[in-house]
Amino acid sequence: MDKPSALVTVAILMNVLGCASGPPSVPVALVSPVDSHVTEPSVQAQAPVSPPRGPQERPEWNQYFAQEQVTGTIALLDTQDGQLACSNVPLCERATIPASTFKIAHSMIALETGVVEDSESVLAWDGTEYPVEAWNRDHTLRTAVQVSCVPCFQAIARKVGEERMGEWLVRLDYGNHEMGGPIDRFWLTGGLLISPLGQIDFLRRFAEGALPISKRTAETVQDIITVDVGNQYVLVGKTGLQQPPEYPELAGWFVGWLQLGERHVYFATLINGHLPDVDVGPARQRVTERVLSALGLLPEDVSRALDK
Repeated sequence: MDKPSALVTVAILMNVLGCASGPPSVPVALVSPVDSHVTEPSVQAQAPVSPPRGPQERPEWNQYFAQEQVTGTIALLDTQDGQLACSNVPLCERATIPASTFKIAHSMIALETGVVEDSESVLAWDGTEYPVEAWNRDHTLRTAVQVSCVPCFQAIARKVGEERMGEWLVRLDYGNHEMGGPIDRFWLTGGLLISPLGQIDFLRRFAEGALPISKRTAETVQDIITVDVGNQYVLVGKTGLQQPPEYPELAGWFVGWLQLGERHVYFATLINGHLPDVDVGPARQRVTERVLSALGLLPEDVSRALDK
């Protein structure tokens, strides 16, 4: 679980990477009758764009993981040149649990099904004392994302239900489309898996308006996962963390994009190991910052936002 604060690579990347084919993509469509409360039309997919080249291996980026005494990989796609790059290509292609990064897709599903009306809808605390103090109060969708409130999204998942949740995993073409576990645990300990390359593809389709969700939903979710806005940039992202004994291996994520005018730099950082006494939480952002800085992409004020 994330503190306060697939093997399947998704369809758009499969042709590039030559991976085994996964479940077929679902075309953009209006929401189904079960979700008929959504009155505005879904966002229409933009004209097809060329898939990113690559991935190109950039082993020199591994030094930034070593500096934080962690292991892992970072996948990065810069729309300026269309190049997809990874510090460790095999690890970028390998799927693992999404943990709290699934809250991006989960928020979309909550809004599209009407389980949550908007970013300020109240998510009532159930009175249980949780180990993370910030979870022990009422939340809105916005604040639940900000403090990565696991019980808040577990309650949302139970209201969405297995059938609708499964349908939306396919519609969004998210990861391997599988739940394979309890409705309120599948993104934490169940069968839902996604790779760093899969994260990049999902984020890219989100930012380009190519997901089968309404404009209202897209704008709401982008708003609540926006980390910082500066004079010349927008930083959008979500962290995630799951580790033994909850899950067999460490999965420490930071995924999102840095928007520099019309230019988008998508990133998916995954930490899968660390030395004793290393706090993986801030290390996720710092590794990302180091790589973006090395590429000359990170304005100084973005660096300060990441260090918060």
